[in-house]
Amino acid sequence: MKQLHYSIQIFLQKLRQSRMYTLLILETYILYIYVQPVIKFSQDVKYPSTPWLLPFLFSNIYFIFLFMLGVVYMFSDIPFMQHYYMYQIVRIGRKRWAIGQIVSIIFQSLFLMFFHLSVSILWIIRHCEWKLEWGKLLHTAALTNASAHYGFLFEVPYSAIQKYSPQELTILTLFIGTFVIAFTGVFMFAICLILNRYWAIAAAVAMISMVYLVHNANPAMIQKISAFAPVSWIQTTNIGTKMYNYYTRPSLTYIVCALCIGILIFSILIIWRVNNVEFLFSKED
Repeated sequence: MKQLHYSIQIFLQKLRQSRMYTLLILETYILYIYVQPVIKFSQDVKYPSTPWLLPFLFSNIYFIFLFMLGVVYMFSDIPFMQHYYMYQIVRIGRKRWAIGQIVSIIFQSLFLMFFHLSVSILWIIRHCEWKLEWGKLLHTAALTNASAHYGFLFEVPYSAIQKYSPQELTILTLFIGTFVIAFTGVFMFAICLILNRYWAIAAAVAMISMVYLVHNANPAMIQKISAFAPVSWIQTTNIGTKMYNYYTRPSLTYIVCALCIGILIFSILIIWRVNNVEFLFSKED
């Protein structure tokens, strides 16, 4: 319980950083830009949307790229050796401090996903109907060229609407998104402890950029390439769907196992490395 309490303490401390405020303001504006065409469509046809937009927002590779750049920015204070942590490390020890930082990364990941869900709903709340189904507006966008006519910045794949209920796809997006963010965070933390911060940021950006490689790959190769591109897994509308008779993403079992194992391996590496690295504290936020 003491470890969990300490992790929550670190998480709340990070929420008060100027870096987090800046990120949330930028993400709010990006969500506004992406939701606006839906609002315009709703106003013109005089029919409300349902609040289940989040999974479709993540169907757009540019949204994913901007979102994940925000994630890299959120974790850019790695290796979390700000001056105020010095006293905590002396008091509680390196191992407990490292575990606290890892758990805090998971809390930040969950918070960021729920923030996007909440803000995407808030932007459309005046044009929203509260139904536990996709609703007429999203079905129309999926089956007609209305999304292109109104300039939707994301796809509404009918295959996803057929395969999943709104609750299933939203929960799946929150779950996979949280794990992808957490994986990115511990990956950056580990690389930073082994090399340095700049290598960690560069490696994370390279990993994020693989979403473009997956998007432009030959249909026969997409599943194989995406197996090594964790960021592409956040496109949950593509999980379990086919393009030209080829699956476009690995199975859900593979994705969950790969993310869990990856987070575990990097966490063990972090805890081991923390006991052997020389701490150089900074005064930055």
